[in-house]
Formats: sequence, C-alpha cells, structure tokens
Amino acid sequence: MIKAHRINIFMVFAVIFLAMSLYFLTRVWLMVFGAILVAVLLLGLSDYLKRAPKIGKFMRKLPHALSVGLVALMLLLVVSGFLAMFGSDLVNQFEDLKNMTPRAMQSINDYLKSYPVIYDWVAQSKWMQEFIADPAEFLSQYTGDVLGIVPVMVSGLFGGIGSFLIILLVGLFLALTPDVYTKSFVTLVPKQHRDKARYLLKSSYQALRRWLVGQFAVMAFVGVATVIALWLMGIPFALALGVIAFVFDFVPVLGPWLSAVPILLVTLIVAPDMLLWALLMIIVVQQLESYVVAPVVQQRLIDLPPVALLLSQIIMGSLTGILGVALAMPLIVGLIVWVQILYVKFTLKDYSIKVMGQNEEDLERDPYYTPKDDQQLSLLKDD
Repeated sequence: MIKAHRINIFMVFAVIFLAMSLYFLTRVWLMVFGAILVAVLLLGLSDYLKRAPKIGKFMRKLPHALSVGLVALMLLLVVSGFLAMFGSDLVNQFEDLKNMTPRAMQSINDYLKSYPVIYDWVAQSKWMQEFIADPAEFLSQYTGDVLGIVPVMVSGLFGGIGSFLIILLVGLFLALTPDVYTKSFVTLVPKQHRDKARYLLKSSYQALRRWLVGQFAVMAFVGVATVIALWLMGIPFALALGVIAFVFDFVPVLGPWLSAVPILLVTLIVAPDMLLWALLMIIVVQQLESYVVAPVVQQRLIDLPPVALLLSQIIMGSLTGILGVALAMPLIVGLIVWVQILYVKFTLKDYSIKVMGQNEEDLERDPYYTPKDDQQLSLLKDD
C-alpha cells in the first residue's frame, strides 16, 4: 500500500515536472524532437537501402552503426556535391534576388495603382499605406531581407548554426544507438506494459519514417519541377527559386504558397507578361504534388485534412515561432499515433483501428490488430 502510494506521488511530481519543462523549455523540446526526426530520417534511409534489390544484401551485412554512418556520409556527399556544382551560382542568385527586392515592391506598388478599386481597398490598412508610401522602407522595417533569409533559413529555423549542428549531432547519435534510448524509455514503464510501450515506439517511428522520407521525395519533385519550369519559361534565378520552393515545401499548406511569392515577384519585374503563366505553373506543380506525387510516394498512409494542418501551424507558430510551424506536421503525426494506440486501442479496446502509417503488411504483423469482423464476432461470443 505504501509502495503504491509512493509511486502515485512520484507520478504526480513527474507529470508536474514534465508540464513545467514543456512550458518553460518549449524550444529545447522542439530541438529534441528535431533531433528525433534526423534520427528517423537516417534510420529510415538505412532500412530502405537494406531492402533495395542490389545494395540491400551488402547493407544487411554491415553492423547497424556502420550502415547508419554510411547513410549519413552519403547524404553529406550529396549535399557537398550539390554545393560544389551550384554553390557559387546559388549564392550569386540569392544576392541578386536580395538586391532586387525593393524593385519588386515598387513594381507591385505601380501594378496596384493601375487598378484604382484594388488600390483603394488595400490602402485602407495601415501597413499597406506604409508599403505604398515607401516600399523600400517598409521592406527593411517589417520584413528585412525577405529573399536574403533563404540561404540561412535552415539555421534560422533552429535558432542559429550552433543549434542546427547540435540537432544534427544529437540526431546522428540517436540513430547510431537507438536501442539504448528505447530500452531506457521502456524501463520506465511497468513490466506488464513494456510490450505495449515497445509497440508504441515502433509505430511512432514507422509513421514518422514514412512521412519524412515521403515528404523529402515530394520536396525534391517540387524543387526540380520549379527549376525546370522557370528555366523553360526564361525566368531568371530559376535555381535559387527552386531551392526556395524545395525548402518551404517542408511546411505543408503554408509553405508552397509562401514559396510562390518570390517567384511571382521576380516574374513581375523581369517579365510581367509571363505573370499569369508563372501563376499557372505554380498551381500545376502544387496540384501534381497533392494529387499525383504525394499519394504515390506516401501511398495515402499519412493523410491529414488541410484545415487541421493549418490550425496546428497557426497554434504552433503563435506559441513557438517559425520552428513550431516547421515541425507542426510531424508533431501532429506523432500525436495522432499516440492517441490511436494509447486511447483507442489500449483504453477503448478497439483493436480494429489502423494506426497512421500502417500498410497491409504491417497490419498482418501487428499483434494488437484485429479485423473489425473478427472483433465483432469475439464480442458476440463473450455476450
């Protein structure tokens, strides 16, 4: 009795401590989650390579740490190769885009003046009045280097180069020895529930892995398609604008539309007659992403309503800033998996639910999955 009382007191203090740390150390916890995503990406790529037709046999023979290290090295070589081939051009294009931004604002100002009704309507707001009066001053006051921020956007997302490197290193260490951390987590759970705890961690990893690998594949499609389309249209800075589209596409719903802004601004300055074509190109790429590429890559395993995504991004953005917006989608994926398993499966005893990220093969191997017909038959027998 005394032991149970002590355990209850410990659990109360643990919950209070966790709640306080989440409130006061929100950014730190988000960085930890970012490191977990890095680990999931490395482990996911390692798993995919182990199942690949030709290289899979070789990868399966390697120790786990060596296979993960090889994946990290391959990613480093890919990034280094890209920077070696296009780095100087990319930097120059971003610098030119940065210098062009005041001209773009002035072009919008002139464009709006040609439509008096729209011009009068937008001029009602205070910030639009400031923008119309002095676009360059407005830009520096409210947005800073809008396009110039993209080269350092990755560092900005995580609070600086130092924080970004910490996330990468912690994620790498998590991926090299995942069993150490999963066993530590499972040890905190009562023995009779440890199998369920392992199932929870495995399902969370599975959902995040499929979303993350699929998301990067979709991002690559958007970036490459944008570069090719802009190059064919004769729009300058195609490479820089494609990188912007690639990076921003990590943020669902909001990201693609934010990446469209610099594309339309550049088009408005250098080729105003191509503005509608540029807008059409953006819409076509987004539609292909949403209805062709994403369903094929992610096999409709991770599918969330856009309204839920947008609301989660607004909430996370208001609480934690740009880092919360960037991580809103994977956080929602993880949260849904935990609710489906801890509440629906283990509390409501509904074992017929398909956990987010599972395919048919996963369901066949799932020890906590029972087809709905079989579950109903079992309930009838119990009655």
